[in-house]
Amino acid sequence: MGTTVKKVKQLIFILTLALLPIRASASPENDRVYQLETVAWLGASDNMDGVFSEFVEEQFQRYFSGQTRFTPKTLKGVAEILGKSGTRYRELIREPDLLKKISRKFEVESLIRTQVFKEGETYRFLIEWIYGPRAEVITQHEFRYVDEHKETGLAGSSLPGQFQRALETLVSKLPFLGQVTGVEGDTLTASLGRNAGIKPGDLLVISTLQSVRRHPVLGTIEEWRWQAIGRARVEQVEESLCFAKVVETESNQNVIRNHKIREIVSAPPPQRVRESEEVFIARSGWVAGNAGAGIYARETSDGTGGKTRGGSGLLGAFELDTQIWLNSRYLVQGSYETSLFKYAPTDLATGSAIGTSVSGSHSRLRGALGASLLPMKSLFDPVAWIHAGYKSATHTLPTTNDLTSKSSLDSVFVGVGGSFPVTPELLAQLDLDLGILRTADAADLGFGDASASSDLNFRLSGIYRINTHFFFRVMLNIASQSMDFTEGQSLSQKTFSLSPSLMYYF
Repeated sequence: MGTTVKKVKQLIFILTLALLPIRASASPENDRVYQLETVAWLGASDNMDGVFSEFVEEQFQRYFSGQTRFTPKTLKGVAEILGKSGTRYRELIREPDLLKKISRKFEVESLIRTQVFKEGETYRFLIEWIYGPRAEVITQHEFRYVDEHKETGLAGSSLPGQFQRALETLVSKLPFLGQVTGVEGDTLTASLGRNAGIKPGDLLVISTLQSVRRHPVLGTIEEWRWQAIGRARVEQVEESLCFAKVVETESNQNVIRNHKIREIVSAPPPQRVRESEEVFIARSGWVAGNAGAGIYARETSDGTGGKTRGGSGLLGAFELDTQIWLNSRYLVQGSYETSLFKYAPTDLATGSAIGTSVSGSHSRLRGALGASLLPMKSLFDPVAWIHAGYKSATHTLPTTNDLTSKSSLDSVFVGVGGSFPVTPELLAQLDLDLGILRTADAADLGFGDASASSDLNFRLSGIYRINTHFFFRVMLNIASQSMDFTEGQSLSQKTFSLSPSLMYYF
């Protein structure tokens, strides 16, 4: 008798342990495992010979084609696979091992199981979100429908709208809203965008999945335990993602990829500059007009050593330029520059001045396409880009015996550029162009065809904010061109200018 009682107590103790929820240990692996980025849905089961299967399929396709948070996948061929079993379909889709196999075969994380039960005049819909690799029910939603207008069919009833709302409720019950998809320094990207109602200024509350408590019998997740990581403020929003800056973290915590967004704290309404004017943030580009002064320098050799000329003179420069951002990645640049200068030739061999100075002019037309190295947040945030384009430059001087004449150099160029805030009101900007395919011409010099050439242009600017639209800029512009000819002659020309300008941001 005592032995029997002892065995009963042991059995009760074992059963008690079995019925206690199982807990997964805290680990970054939990965040990686539960991403829930891909989803597929099983065909609906009902107790009415599949009456609702086509309707439910249409509703899932409608819902997931209108969102970007999840990547829907099609379980093509799964119906045939299930049909080969002698087990009834409604029982098959409740088999954990089968759900795991489907998840592995179709490489999908989340499976949605729908069951419809006709109970008198009422239809009961049970929709369950399942983590496929472990056949765990994450959440579920149930609703009832009474068909009051049978003659119009399902399409004309209130059921489609009720089913769509049920799917929205099901998704809202998932344990997190989105996740961190990348981190660089104190900037992160998250899988939430305009589609989720995110806007600049919102705070993302970030957590890590500390543990998961699972029920060993029912195959459901009973509890998600989270550990706070920090907060990040949204700075730029795109359709399905956003860029945010980490503003605070818990002690000894760092934000990493796959951390979860558990809450969104909405930004307060934007303040108004004036009662009728909202704060303006430039996002499209700018246009500027420059007028400045500088130096023109020139050196020419006839290749024999008998005649070499060089010299410089003051230069007045005028330029219109613009930069337009097509989106957060791509930009267009354009400019037209013209200048007037004086050139006083000197014999480079003796250092003595020759003749009198002559007047000349320089013009340059430039166009380029660029791509940001990272998606741009706004025109006032740090951004760097690469660009390529075409440039045509002409120097015009009267043709004289002192090796002056008109010359031109056209080039296809590549380069880099960037804008970097120094203070909230001051911005530094640079551009560098390097000609890679060049066509040089100085026929009036009588040097023949050019055998080699170079083309380099560097621009460095300081930009100061006047108000929301207008900025003051000072730009240092350095351009250098050279040509070598088949019989040893050479020509090099340089311009240095410092130009204040007024910029308009839009």
